[in-house]
Amino acid sequence: MDELIKTIPKPSNEDYILSSFQQLQNKSAVDAGGFHVASMNDCLLKGQLLPPLVVLYPNVVLEGDLCIIFGQSGIGKTIFAMQVAREIAAKGKRVLYADFEMTLRQLCLRYESANFPPTFFRAEMDRDNPIDNVLQGIEQAAVANLAEVVLIDNITALSQSLDKGTDAGTLMASLNGLKKKYNWTLVVLNHVPKMYSGSIPLSLSAIQGSAKLNQLIDDAVGLAQSQKDKSLVYVKQCKWRNGEVILDSDNVALYERSKNAEGNLCFTFRGYDAEVVHLCTETTNERDELRQRVKELSARGMRQQDIAKECGITQSKVSRLLNS
Repeated sequence: MDELIKTIPKPSNEDYILSSFQQLQNKSAVDAGGFHVASMNDCLLKGQLLPPLVVLYPNVVLEGDLCIIFGQSGIGKTIFAMQVAREIAAKGKRVLYADFEMTLRQLCLRYESANFPPTFFRAEMDRDNPIDNVLQGIEQAAVANLAEVVLIDNITALSQSLDKGTDAGTLMASLNGLKKKYNWTLVVLNHVPKMYSGSIPLSLSAIQGSAKLNQLIDDAVGLAQSQKDKSLVYVKQCKWRNGEVILDSDNVALYERSKNAEGNLCFTFRGYDAEVVHLCTETTNERDELRQRVKELSARGMRQQDIAKECGITQSKVSRLLNS
């Protein structure tokens, strides 16, 4: 027996290290520290089983995302957001629009026809009984009305100190918490500083408030007035976490603000263009020359639509130049 034992080879240090390494390699992931941990392969396999992305409004709102729509005051953000909300509600989603911008009288001046989808609800704060925690009030109103999509117009109703990183971070964490808790789609309106007056391309840096806002949102969609034609507004995707950016600087979407046949303010799609075309690039002399050219053509009896074609501008701009 002793001879037999002597013939059995003893494991070397190298074999021991290799065995330990193999055991370490085969050890499964363990959740710890408040994190779910899994192998990359398991993550990919799990991710491939997720349902496809649902587009609620093309290139603006994806289901389950937290989106900021931003632009200058008076540009028509509320008109655009109302239109987005209306189309989403028309698809059968229950939509709550928390309106901190318009009174009922102002609302009726913009919308003459009461023909919105029955799943579109507007929430207006009870000014006789104001609440301290506005976001908590929005949460209660949305839950009570079984909302799936919540729009907030605008972010200053939630916080007046968005320039402070801690306050902005706390607010965005709260919004993301609500999104996950109720599986909501959230759309929040925000302003841009006055420096973005039409000569600077839209970007994330234009969003008013701390950089924390940009870091903690899924999507950011900017609106800017065309300097080529004041009746046009262009829309650009500045952040799009869960899909492909379509509306970039080379392909912004153009909309015209006007009232439709039913007497309701809306944005009418007018095509696509490069952003640079709609930035302020004309000098004073060039504008004066264009104005003079339009007036000369008009004096010859040329129609406005023909003048527009001749000068490469829209008819509405021709009308403004003739009236200026």
